[in-house]
Amino acid sequence: METDEVDALTGLATYNVLIEYLEDSVPAEVLYIEIDEPARFNDAFGYDTDKRILLYFCENLSTLLDDELFVRIGTYSFVIAKKNPSKPGELKLLADKIINQLREPMNFEGNLLYMTAAIGIASSFYGFYSAATLVRQAEHAMKKAKREGTNRIVLCQENRGFSFEHELKLLRDIPRAIENGEIYFVYQGQYNYAQKAFTGAEMLARWEHPVLGNVPPDIFIPLAEKSGMITPLMNKTLIEVSKMYKKLEEKGFDDFSIALNLSFQVLMEESFLDNVTFLLDAYGLQGKPLTFEIMEDTIPDHLESFTTRLDEVKALGFSLAVDDYGTGHTSLTYLLHFPIDYLKIDRSFVHNIHQNRRNFLLFKSIIDMADALDLKIIAEGVETREDDAILQQFEDITVQGYLYCKPLRAEALLKRL
Repeated sequence: METDEVDALTGLATYNVLIEYLEDSVPAEVLYIEIDEPARFNDAFGYDTDKRILLYFCENLSTLLDDELFVRIGTYSFVIAKKNPSKPGELKLLADKIINQLREPMNFEGNLLYMTAAIGIASSFYGFYSAATLVRQAEHAMKKAKREGTNRIVLCQENRGFSFEHELKLLRDIPRAIENGEIYFVYQGQYNYAQKAFTGAEMLARWEHPVLGNVPPDIFIPLAEKSGMITPLMNKTLIEVSKMYKKLEEKGFDDFSIALNLSFQVLMEESFLDNVTFLLDAYGLQGKPLTFEIMEDTIPDHLESFTTRLDEVKALGFSLAVDDYGTGHTSLTYLLHFPIDYLKIDRSFVHNIHQNRRNFLLFKSIIDMADALDLKIIAEGVETREDDAILQQFEDITVQGYLYCKPLRAEALLKRL
C-alpha cells in the first residue's frame, strides 16, 4: 500500500495550508494525534504493514469528520483543525470518538490488531491566538498525553504563559540556568511508619527564571531532553546529592536515602555508566543509599537492552524504584525480572482512600503483590489525616506527601529532620 494513498486522505505537504486556515480564524481548535508505532507490526506481517494500518485508520477517522481540516504532518502524526467552534471543547468530543474507534480491534488479514494513540487539544478560547502556537500547544498536550499512558487525551485549558516563543527562550536559557543556579533542588521527606521517622527524601528540580518566573518541571524537563541538556542537568543533580550527603552525615543521618528521577533518555545513553562511575568516584557517592526512580510510563516495549542497563545500574550500588506505579502498563512479568527495590504507588490510589473502598482494595492488592516479590512500598500523595489513618494499617510502608513534608530546600529539610 503506497503512502500517497494515506496522503490523499489528508494532505501531507499542507502545514502551510493548515497555518493559513487557522490564521484568520478566532476562535479555533486544533487536535494533534500521534499513532503509537504501527511499524512494530512490520516484522510479523510485512514491511508495508504500517502504511496499510495508517490507511485503515485514516479511512475510519474520515467518517467522523464534518467540516474540519485533516492534515498529516509527520510519519505517524496528524492534525485536525476546526474553525469557529461554537464552544470550547468541540474537538474533545471528536477525540473521544477516535479513541473509541481505536479500542475496537482492526481485522488485518484475519488477525486482530490493536492500535493506540495519544491526543492533544489546544483551543484559542484559552488565549492561544497565534496559529503556529496553537499547533505547538496541541503537540505539547499530545506529548503529555503520551507520558500519561496509552489512548489518553490531554486538553490545554489555560494559557500557562509559555508560548512557543517562550519555549524557544527557555531552550536557549537552560545551559545558563544549570550553571548559575536558577535551576535548583528541593527535597520532599519520606516517612516510614514502622520506624516512626523520616528515612529518605525525593530530590526535585525547580527553575526560577529571572524573566518568566517559576517554570514547572513538566515544561523544562522535556525541553532539557529536547536540547540535549538533560545529561548536564543529571550531572549537576548528582553533584548536589553529594553535597547533601555530607550535610546529612554531619548531622548524624548516615542511612538517609535520597531518590531522584532518572530520564529514560539519560539511562540509555552509551556514555551513561562511564559518566556516573566518574561522578561516584569524584564526589564520594560510592556506597551511599541513592535510588534512581524510573517513571512507569517510560518503560519501553522492547525490554532486553533496558533490563541489561538496569542490571548495570544495580551493579554500581544504586537502588531502583518504579515511580507512579499503577498509571502505566507495566506487566507483572516485568516486575519479576526487573532488578527493582521499590514501587511508588501513584497518588491516584491514595486520594480519598478512606472513602473509596475500590481504591483501598487496589492499594492492598499492590501491597500484597509487593510483599510476595520482596519489594518495598512508598505511597505518594498523602495529604489528609483521614487517608493517612487508613494507610497506617499497612505498618511497614513509607509515605510521601504534603501531610508529612512539603518540598523543602536542603537546609530546611535538615532542620525538619
